[in-house]
Amino acid sequence: MTRDVARLSVGTYDLLVIGGGIYGLIIAADAAMRGLSVALVERDDFGSGNSFNHLRTIHGGLRYLQHLDLARARESIAERRTLAQIAPHFVRPLPFVLPLTSLLRGPWVMRAGFLVDAIVARHRNAGLPTSHHLPAGRVLDANDASRQIPEVRGGRHPAAVWYDYVVTEADRLTLAWALLAAEHGATLVNHATATTLLLDGRRVAGAQVVDSTDGRTWDVAARVTVNATGADIDRLLAPVRLPTATPMIRAMNLVTSLDAGASAVGATTGGRALFLVPWRGRALCGTWESSRTVQPEAVMPADWEADVSGFLQAITAAFPRAGVTRQHVTLVHRGVVPARVDSQGRVTLEGRQRLHDHAVGSTSLAGLISVAGTKYTTARATAEAAVNLVIAKLGGRAASPCRTSTESLPTMSRHAVGRAGTDGRTAPTAPGRRGPAPDVLAELVAVFGSEHLAVLSACAERPDLAHRLSDTAPVIGAQIVWAVRHEMAVTLADVILRRTSLGALGHPGTTALSRAAAVMASELQWDSARVAREIAGVEGFYKSRSAR
Repeated sequence: MTRDVARLSVGTYDLLVIGGGIYGLIIAADAAMRGLSVALVERDDFGSGNSFNHLRTIHGGLRYLQHLDLARARESIAERRTLAQIAPHFVRPLPFVLPLTSLLRGPWVMRAGFLVDAIVARHRNAGLPTSHHLPAGRVLDANDASRQIPEVRGGRHPAAVWYDYVVTEADRLTLAWALLAAEHGATLVNHATATTLLLDGRRVAGAQVVDSTDGRTWDVAARVTVNATGADIDRLLAPVRLPTATPMIRAMNLVTSLDAGASAVGATTGGRALFLVPWRGRALCGTWESSRTVQPEAVMPADWEADVSGFLQAITAAFPRAGVTRQHVTLVHRGVVPARVDSQGRVTLEGRQRLHDHAVGSTSLAGLISVAGTKYTTARATAEAAVNLVIAKLGGRAASPCRTSTESLPTMSRHAVGRAGTDGRTAPTAPGRRGPAPDVLAELVAVFGSEHLAVLSACAERPDLAHRLSDTAPVIGAQIVWAVRHEMAVTLADVILRRTSLGALGHPGTTALSRAAAVMASELQWDSARVAREIAGVEGFYKSRSAR
């Protein structure tokens, strides 16, 4: 996957996707796999927006059964299984535990819910390797819960236990959809902003795009354009008087330095269910949502600062024994996401995806579709529906059936999956004297599967690339070279935050930043001024995402 901005202006594409989050990337992959000519532009990096900020879990919609929403539960169950089928190297089963402290979530209520789930989700393990089978949910009495589950040991309440998946390589999973789209011929460009829609009468004919790396402007012609810009959904629509007026709220998860157990633990406070989720050996806290709608452009740093304080208070109320303080927070995952406002004016996270066909309505504009959603788990199904609509707009032209539910995502290694341990990583064979350390090799296999040897090939030309960049993260210089040459890494933030695990848990340290910047400078011929700007950019990101 290489960055070729000039390709954007060659001919007319069947589809232009604006926005490279999880929705946009799967739409691009699906359309390209069906034989459409596809371009996608992303103003920052792939998966750098709300797709970067989710709780790293793939859930089967158990909570929907509480409201007897069987359709959404079935969709979540099916999509959870699909992800385990096409990307088993990126997910692993995780037990979720919820102490039952109220009548609304009492033992009988949960047993009834698990009974319905057992029926609705009876095919949840069909076609999956045994390593990814999910046991049925159950309710433990207080004694059994305290004895069997270390995370609630000493508790005095019964507990519900069920299983979903945790995403072990969250940002790599998102990137895999970009790699899949590129494999099938899509033109993808990151760090390129769609500034205005191109109009041909009352039809959208593409968009004008500015390359953030050099300021050049390109016109991208397309028969259909999909607006998948997340919280930015109305930025392009307002000038053509077609805003969706989608209500938005702030949402947040916290990465902490606290050790994680083997189970995700939930608790309810203020009518909200919060979870402590183990990920990369750390406890993630989430998800917090604001109680009022916001205008995305009006959200200021002070708002997030106040939100962190309120979130920590809620965590303390929900998990008093966890002892989470501001000093434990190493990274704030935050974003502005679609909301739902009920008839009573109450604001909650929008649980349904929205497809806006702008050719329908009194003020219509043909050739334009907008997509808005909050659910990582069901993004593939939403993308399939969006591409079906695109094909209909193209006159029902002959296209291959959707294959995103069956084709394995790139960097798949069935051998690695078969040998995965409890942390989702493969026990490596002993490396040679000059080979990478065992934890580095395990990381390479977990991230790249059978392609890890190709990544290591860079070390043959430069042995120093086998050296790790950080004492705390098992990442070597060869991974950065691979990211630049094959994964469209353009900035230092791209490799620190999304192509490698260097900065996944928080600031990686100034030494690691300098070492990573030196590798990128060698690959991209950066001068000292550019290196300084890139390091400052990463420092600025962490400053804005810290719990001060």
